[in-house]
Amino acid sequence: MIRELLTLPQDIAWLPWAVQYFFFIGIAASSALIAVGLRWWKHGELRSLELVVVGFGITAGIVGPIALLADLHQPGRFINFYTQMAPWSWMWIGALFVPLFVLFLILQFLLLLRENSSKEGTYKWFRALHWGSFNASQWLPWTAMGLLVSAFMILLYTGKELNVLKSQALWFTPWLPWALFFTALQVVPMCVKAWCAFSSRWAIQPNETAILSRIQVVALLGVAVALIGWAISDSPAGAAFRDLPNNGSVWWTIGISLFIYWALLLIYSLMNFNQRRLHCRWVDLLLALMSLSLAWTIRWAILMQTQTLPKYNIVINPYHLDWGFSGFLGILSTFGLWLTMLVIVWSLLQDNWFKFSPRLSQVEGGQQPA
Repeated sequence: MIRELLTLPQDIAWLPWAVQYFFFIGIAASSALIAVGLRWWKHGELRSLELVVVGFGITAGIVGPIALLADLHQPGRFINFYTQMAPWSWMWIGALFVPLFVLFLILQFLLLLRENSSKEGTYKWFRALHWGSFNASQWLPWTAMGLLVSAFMILLYTGKELNVLKSQALWFTPWLPWALFFTALQVVPMCVKAWCAFSSRWAIQPNETAILSRIQVVALLGVAVALIGWAISDSPAGAAFRDLPNNGSVWWTIGISLFIYWALLLIYSLMNFNQRRLHCRWVDLLLALMSLSLAWTIRWAILMQTQTLPKYNIVINPYHLDWGFSGFLGILSTFGLWLTMLVIVWSLLQDNWFKFSPRLSQVEGGQQPA
């Protein structure tokens, strides 16, 4: 009887919906941080780049909470967060800041649309965006402050929600939130460069390429520091990390894949550190997909694959991805929804719905797209 209790496999608690939520909300929060940094650092000089960054972030910021609702399985569990106070719970804290973050992200996007466009020439359905006489440029630094605070809280709570769990040794480490943050941060610069590479209206400028490449280098180096620090730490989490190769070939596959993605992205970012040296939009697209795969794969490894490791027992807990809504179809549906959001935002920015102002970098410096 004792032997059977010790070797009883444990059920998987978190399903792929959680991976999708952590993936999308991390990208959205990282986009917000980059946009806020551009606003406060350049004081609106790169407002076109800000608009693309926030536009990219808002697509993930809308899909992420939908995946979270699916992970909660029923609306009642979501409503309970607001009817019962639990300030000691990171999930309860997250329930407060997720809607606030999405609202600030949408508000920032609308203000940037107003700042970058004029009422004349804008399609009649969208002219309401220009109602009133207030100056969007004066409001954006203040709304950016709210966006910064809410984005920081999103990143903090998603990391702490995992690393406070002592039952799984691999999660109980301060390096885990940093790994989640930096892997999400490195997605944004590469995806924005790919977005602009396929856009005739938002073609990226040399100075903007350098800024995005430097952000990506910092993020990729942050990924390396977080994972190495995790592995060499003198703690149960470090020992569990170093023991991963002994828990099946899947961990070797994950590790090799992550290293290949990381190395190729770092090489490309260093090549374009000061100026763009490789002009190929298909390469940008391929590397953007690699950056997305890096962020998604590490979340799958942390959230799903780690649950198969022994926790209270001495055997591997089996998990097989099913084809239903709690498995492959759920993953496919969230990516499909994200693709739909990307098409909508692309249409808003690329088609003739708005009369956009000339880009400041082109008007002032006469620079050609990189």
